[in-house]
Amino acid sequence: MKLLKLISERMPDSKNILAVYAFIVTLVYSWTLFTSFYKLPSWLFYLSIGQILSVYAYAFSFDLLESLIALTVILLLDFTVFLFLKNKEEFQSRSMILAGILLGTSMLRLALFQNYEDITAFLSGELLWWAIAIPLGLVLAVFAPRIKLVRTIFEGFAERATVFVYIYIPLSLISLVVVLIRNIN
Repeated sequence: MKLLKLISERMPDSKNILAVYAFIVTLVYSWTLFTSFYKLPSWLFYLSIGQILSVYAYAFSFDLLESLIALTVILLLDFTVFLFLKNKEEFQSRSMILAGILLGTSMLRLALFQNYEDITAFLSGELLWWAIAIPLGLVLAVFAPRIKLVRTIFEGFAERATVFVYIYIPLSLISLVVVLIRNIN
C-alpha cells in the first residue's frame, strides 16, 4: 500500500505525461521522416509504392515502440533520480529537457556517423559521448525548469506538439497491423 501511495503521489497528471509523450513523438517521428525523405528519391528508382509504404510501416511501428520506451525511461528517471525534486509543476519541462537532450544527442550522433565505414569511429566514441550527454541532460533537467521562460517555452511547445500524437499514433497502429499481417503470412 505504501508503494502505491508513493507512486500516486509522485505520478504527474495525464495531461503532463501526454505533453511529454507528444514532445518525444515529435522528435522521434520527425527524425524518421527527415532521414527517410533524404533517401526517398533513390527508393523511387528501385522500390514500388507498396514497398515504400511497407518501409514506412516498419519505421512507424519501430517509432511507436521507441517513443514508448523513451517515455518509460523518462518516467522511471522521474521516480528514481529526480525523487528529491518535489515540484510536480516542473515535471513537464524537466522531462522534455531530458528527452530533448538524450534524443537530440542520439540524432546528432547518427547524423555525424552516417556511413557504414564510420562504424569503428562511432563505436569507439560511444562511451565518451554518453558519459557527457547523460550527466549534462540530468543537470540541465534539474536546473533549467526553474527558469520561468524555459518552462513557458517548453510548455508552449508541448501544447502545440500534442496534435502530432493524434496523427502519428493512429498511423503507427495501422502500421503495426500491416507489419503483423506481413509477418504472419
